[in-house]
Amino acid sequence: MPEENTPIENPHNDAPEGVRQPPAADATAAKKTMPPGVVLALVIIALLGVLIVITVRENKGGSANSADLNELQAEASALRTQLNRERIAMGLRPLEGGAEPMEDIAARLKKDADTMVALAGSFQTMLAEKDAEISAKSAELIRSEQLRQSLAAESARLQAELQRALVNGSDAELLRRDLAGLKSQRDALAAELASVREELAAKGQGASATEMADLQRQLEETRRAKDFFEARVTELEAELSKARLFASSEDELLPAAIELFRSLRKLEGQSDAEISTAYSSLGASLGANVLHTLNFATGSSELTPADQEMIRNLIGEIPDGDLVLAIGYASETGNVDNNRTLSSDRATAAAELFSSVKRPAQQVQAVYLGQTDRFSSRIPERNQIVEIWRIRKK
Repeated sequence: MPEENTPIENPHNDAPEGVRQPPAADATAAKKTMPPGVVLALVIIALLGVLIVITVRENKGGSANSADLNELQAEASALRTQLNRERIAMGLRPLEGGAEPMEDIAARLKKDADTMVALAGSFQTMLAEKDAEISAKSAELIRSEQLRQSLAAESARLQAELQRALVNGSDAELLRRDLAGLKSQRDALAAELASVREELAAKGQGASATEMADLQRQLEETRRAKDFFEARVTELEAELSKARLFASSEDELLPAAIELFRSLRKLEGQSDAEISTAYSSLGASLGANVLHTLNFATGSSELTPADQEMIRNLIGEIPDGDLVLAIGYASETGNVDNNRTLSSDRATAAAELFSSVKRPAQQVQAVYLGQTDRFSSRIPERNQIVEIWRIRKK
């Protein structure tokens, strides 16, 4: 059947002037904005419709006039041409010319349509899988960034603790050197004083008044110097004792206190029930229990008279060889460094008072555990405490 390109009348030719008709370029641009698969599917559907109409009319034995048939064939030819352009654009083989039967063309077009539908479904599945993969990667990136920030904060905290420990260690070493030097000077003055006394005794009978006055003046100066150095030695010994009394890090703790310190540090962020259970188990596993809890006002490290009396009364409760450990906590409000200093002063004040009245065989030490909300998440002041622990000698 020959194909004729019968021109199709433009239904808008009779439109009045001033009414803008959409140019063909706009229609072409609208098509280009649509995905190639959708355009191809629409063309296939339109061509199938035309072919079905032509086939039906041919089967009726020429009931349709020649003009209608020619018009349908022209539309079919135009649609086939457009379809071939779309197929070529998508990398598919173009359809053959008019020698091919309509039934074969329709069958192939239906097969192409089914293929396009299957491809569309496959693309949708692939897009869903890619979206899920992207979401998983995004979540993993977020978790990695959170972990990096947490590790960076922990690294900064440990670096600060290390720096403080180095500073405290150097201070203690300086105190030891000063103490050793002053003790040497004190011993030298004591020897000089003894020598002056011997010289004074030897010359006592035959010495003149002037010589006696010089010797007496030298004796007094030596005594004053000796008293000064002895007082300074006492001060340095007290400072050194204080430096040993407060452990600025886990490494400076007495061996009996290390395991308790580690166990308490692990309780941060746990529930009240878990903390209570852990405290109970520490008595059996480490022989440790809380004797008293000291509460402090915001910004203060002063012990109340009641707290002082309680600490003095501990002397009779603690057997020789047991360790008293004062553990300071701070609330999570305020400056981190200021909280550390303040809470360390509170724990040290309690330990110093106990150290001043304890028996020689009783041990005491103070340490700062950190900022916390384990004692109350709603009332920060309840976390400004010092726990007095007793650790039994093993």
